[in-house]
Amino acid sequence: MPPTINTDIITFENNHTARVVFPTAGDSDGNIVDALDLVDYKAVLLIIGGADNLTDSLKPRLTQLFSRGIARAAMGVNAVILDGGTKAGVMEMMGQGVADRGFKSQLIGVAPRGLVNYPGSKGAGETQLDPNHTHFVLVDGDAWGDETGSLFDLAIALTNKKLTNKKLPVIALLTAGGDTTKKEALLAVRQNIPLIVVEGSGGLADEIATAWKARTNLPDDPIMAEIIADGRIEIYLLSSSVKSAERLILRELGGDNVLLQAWGRFADYDLNAILQQKRFHRQQQAILVIGLLITALALINEVYKGNQQRLNFEAWWPIVQEGKVFNGPVAWTVVHYLLIASPIIVTILITAASRFKQGNKWLLLRAGAEAIKREIYRFRASADAYAEQVATSTAAPPAGTTPALPTPPPEQVLAKRVEDITRRVMRTEVNSTSLVPYDREKGFPPDMYAAQSGDDGFSPLTGDQYVRLRLGGQLSFYRKKTVKLEKQLKWVQWSIFIVGGLGTFLAAISRQVWVALTTAVAAALTTYLSYHQTENTLTKYNQAATDLENCKAWWTALTADEQANPENVTALVNHTEQVLESELNGWVQQMQDALANLRDNQEPKKDVPGPEEDPSKPLAPANGQPPADGEPPAEDEPPADGEPPADGEPPADGEPPADGEPPADGEPPADGEPPADGEPPADGEPADDGETPPDQPGDD
Repeated sequence: MPPTINTDIITFENNHTARVVFPTAGDSDGNIVDALDLVDYKAVLLIIGGADNLTDSLKPRLTQLFSRGIARAAMGVNAVILDGGTKAGVMEMMGQGVADRGFKSQLIGVAPRGLVNYPGSKGAGETQLDPNHTHFVLVDGDAWGDETGSLFDLAIALTNKKLTNKKLPVIALLTAGGDTTKKEALLAVRQNIPLIVVEGSGGLADEIATAWKARTNLPDDPIMAEIIADGRIEIYLLSSSVKSAERLILRELGGDNVLLQAWGRFADYDLNAILQQKRFHRQQQAILVIGLLITALALINEVYKGNQQRLNFEAWWPIVQEGKVFNGPVAWTVVHYLLIASPIIVTILITAASRFKQGNKWLLLRAGAEAIKREIYRFRASADAYAEQVATSTAAPPAGTTPALPTPPPEQVLAKRVEDITRRVMRTEVNSTSLVPYDREKGFPPDMYAAQSGDDGFSPLTGDQYVRLRLGGQLSFYRKKTVKLEKQLKWVQWSIFIVGGLGTFLAAISRQVWVALTTAVAAALTTYLSYHQTENTLTKYNQAATDLENCKAWWTALTADEQANPENVTALVNHTEQVLESELNGWVQQMQDALANLRDNQEPKKDVPGPEEDPSKPLAPANGQPPADGEPPAEDEPPADGEPPADGEPPADGEPPADGEPPADGEPPADGEPPADGEPPADGEPADDGETPPDQPGDD
């Protein structure tokens, strides 16, 4: 049983009450969360920044930002808010913002116990706790900064919700600040927490904003350099509208994030591709099994003279109602009706397969899902079009020149490419299907067979992380699948060989009637391999695995400096994604060809009608007959004797060109005619003066 953490209830002078938790060094973050006794929440918002260094002229603007922007956004996404908890600076503004909204959000203050004071406290601290917070966590410590580690540990614990096993979104908002705030910003970066910096609020926030804009040259301060180099930073200008701050927080926490939406599209396509695949396989397996059943029943009925023993319906049905199904004549009557019903069922299944096209939908949805996933990993690795362009010059373009259009940010590039992919998918048979939405309670992003553990799906990826999570994950997938596919291929092929041998044995012992059944089984197994494309898929997977191994070896052979070069990271990502795209495109094409062949084999053959004749056009002349007066000769037909060829057409074999017309390619000019420009002279003819015949060496 976990140790009990001391808790208490504080009643402030404004009659607002707050729950306070007093953890000790041995208490886990999970137990602290349990002791807080929070109501349900869906996101975590971390507030860090200045307590006492805010400029008076900025306070009205900051007050509006925290009340109308941040507090309203937190309420909109049902986020729990964490800050320093004291009645000072941005913490006091945050508390007032929550109070202005009717305490609809849970606001947790984390502070060192030895420095704070509150109604009923027995400590010597002088800093008052903010009366508008709903919860407090007072940790051991008597210096500012002692609470920083606990603040971030609690934030991470809050994102890992129990029971649902789901990781919640989290962001940190930085306003003003000094040395303690710099330590907090560094911890946010190291925890992969996105950082929104309020530029114009002074202090550390303005330092980070300035360094971020010039991030091609990192600052000398090692802490600041790490924040700029590794941080996921968004800049919010304090002079901008409060509404834009609200939208920025909603985008990061409330599902309006571009990357979150891309994963959502992938999850929907992935789920529906799996569903269509299962339906297609069940349908094809049912067709094969019923086809074999028809063959077996027909042979049994023929060998054992079932038609001579069966009953008519009037005599059979009363006996069936008595439960005597396995009576001899009754059983043969059942076989007779099964032989009638089975072809009808097969026809229905084939018609349904042709109409609903689960196979095609499966392939299209799978191709769309994998295309979105490729763009997601390019985005996360900041490769190619997703590399952020940092302006190196603010000079105006020269007079008379058109200024270059600004490079769109990575989020806009991702949104546009995902939009293009989804539009292409929805212009196919998929648009006649109602897509089942993915249930995010099962884990989001969805667990993928190839994915390695430890990836939240949203953090930026370095080159090494990309190799481990993306390249290594796909490599592991291919290795496992090739082993499974080889076993499946050998099992089915051995079954075909054994069944074929059994058919030969039956023929040798004068049981030729059963050879038809062994032939049907062998054909069914062959069809199974055909629509699964087992052998071709195995080949494709082996080729892709080899290419990925080579790509990984190339990356490993680079020096540390070369691996840190963004151009090499882009080359790694592009080559890996091209390998995966090539494998997928080849697999999809093979499967589409296999499905087309399968449909051709299943559907009854029909006479293909010739093209309809246009009644407004005259009939074409018979072979060897001249065209009607005023009509041109038919295409590919030579002109009649004595008629010149049509414009642009070469003369018939053996006919000289018309006057003024150049000879056809490869034909010698008429007697006395010079060769065409650029053409070599005829054999025995000298070249023009000053010209060297082509393909002949010139004089040295």
